[in-house]
Amino acid sequence: MKTVTRINRFQEMSLPGSLLQALDKMKITTPTDVQAQAIPGGLAGSDIIAVAQTGSGKTLAFALPVLTALEKNPQARALILAPSREMAQQISKVFVQLCQKSDDESDEAIPMTACLVIGGIPSAKQISQLKKNPRLIIGTPGRLNDHLTGNKLLLQNIEYVVIDEADRMLDMGFSPQLKNIQNTLRGKRQTLMFSASFSPAVEAIAKIFMGSQAVVIRSAQAEEPVASLQQTILFIDKYKKNDRLLDELNATKGGVIVFCGNQGSCERMGQYLKEYGYSTDLIHGGLSQGHRNRVVRNFREGEIRIVVATDLLARGIDVPHVDHVINFDLPFQAEDFLHRIGRTARAGRAGNAITFVTSSDAKMFQKIKPYLQGAREIKVDAEFSFIERISSANNTNRYKNKKLDLKKTFDPTKKSTGKPDSKTIGNLAKAHKFSADKPEKPRNDKYKDVPRSGKSKPSVWKPDNQPQRSSKPSFSKRK
Repeated sequence: MKTVTRINRFQEMSLPGSLLQALDKMKITTPTDVQAQAIPGGLAGSDIIAVAQTGSGKTLAFALPVLTALEKNPQARALILAPSREMAQQISKVFVQLCQKSDDESDEAIPMTACLVIGGIPSAKQISQLKKNPRLIIGTPGRLNDHLTGNKLLLQNIEYVVIDEADRMLDMGFSPQLKNIQNTLRGKRQTLMFSASFSPAVEAIAKIFMGSQAVVIRSAQAEEPVASLQQTILFIDKYKKNDRLLDELNATKGGVIVFCGNQGSCERMGQYLKEYGYSTDLIHGGLSQGHRNRVVRNFREGEIRIVVATDLLARGIDVPHVDHVINFDLPFQAEDFLHRIGRTARAGRAGNAITFVTSSDAKMFQKIKPYLQGAREIKVDAEFSFIERISSANNTNRYKNKKLDLKKTFDPTKKSTGKPDSKTIGNLAKAHKFSADKPEKPRNDKYKDVPRSGKSKPSVWKPDNQPQRSSKPSFSKRK
């Protein structure tokens, strides 16, 4: 397996001057752990699988080598895939910041055409941009696959492929779309894959897009929360969660993200906080793309302080003033919990995460325990205890000591006597009440001895004493 050289300064990575100027403008001076390994490896042309914690700067880790390669090769193009629309938009903004030209005439900029291919917005503009063969395509697998059904040449000359949040791709059901995109790509290419955790799903995508010579990069604290994050666990009764949430919101300052388990819970919690006068809004997958963009923009600009969201917002969103994350409901997957708490304490800043745990959350709590090392535990209810689930072994003996009526089984040796009783019309042997006094209706044998023609109706319908009518209609001329 190949190895990469760690470089701890951007100036020593052979980056173009325009990108170094953009980094200075963004006030980024020192590369993170994953950037110090992934950027040199990407510039060397190696396929990379990078595993790093959330908030460690994975976007810059693939954006800088991709832009450097595109500047050196004017004919090459790049494809960046993300699992959600919000994440694709976040990546697009980073590329715009790196490529835009400042007011200073001495500053350089990389001329780059880009197209954002995501769902929820009209596709006519995207089709027009894709026909111009942009050098940079950023999008989600679902919408990109829709465009490929009409034009297989959209991905020609793609030499660089980036898959961000690979562990989430298969969880969202993008496996067929990824295979279709892989079958559409032609020629030799470099693949960069980034993820917050290394799981069998990541290996499955790696087998689709890259060979066995890929370089695996692991951050020093991969799959762990950042050190600047302070966590608190509240063991609480589920009927007291709403009141406790209000107490926590009143004690906090700065931006807050409240994560709920599903869209219904998100809607109810958003309405609940609005009734108490909080500056809040909600976001989930059931809302339109315009609504979701408006909520994220208002939250970024500080017009709202609290956002109630599902796991849709657990990845890709980077808002600097998020100081608190509250897990009102536990997620359905342990990896999503790591991404939730990664929305705060990003880029070296401090942050707080509060997790509500009820008596029915025992199974999921055991799964997320590795991410709660060093967390402060508070029992809101002194008599709190988890509900014991009935195991499969105990479930088989559940009715062992109970006297239950045995189900009657069929015995073929015993013959039934008499006629069976019908549940709908009674005893079949009993005569019908309306047919007892009525005489038997005589049978109509009028045409029993009449010969038949053998073709259609009996000849009795056409007596011999009457003229036969022609089958063809006759028309008489008017005089």
